[in-house]
Amino acid sequence: MISDKVKLMDEKKILKERRKIYGQMPMVEESIRGSLVVMRRTCGKANCRCQKGQKHRAMYLSQSHNGKTRMIYIPKNMEKRVDQYIKNYQKIKSVLNRLSDINIKLLTKR
Repeated sequence: MISDKVKLMDEKKILKERRKIYGQMPMVEESIRGSLVVMRRTCGKANCRCQKGQKHRAMYLSQSHNGKTRMIYIPKNMEKRVDQYIKNYQKIKSVLNRLSDINIKLLTKR
């Protein structure tokens, strides 16, 4: 009888933890899988500063897609947003893994 009460208390504690972790979930629609990559290149113009070593900076999203790496140019005004979307994706994966662990705990408690 006492062990049933303990199990119920443990389960309530686990459910509370699950709700707390779920509350940390970013908005799924604002997520992107991949990494940001900074590339520095020369443009080919003879008198450009890049010919003297000050290469042009460009940001790309690197993503594996169908077994191949693709690079998607990110305009300067979108860099912060894309960076946040990548962080959201990583956070979503982390939260889902933690929720899965908690759900396994709940299954094995019964």
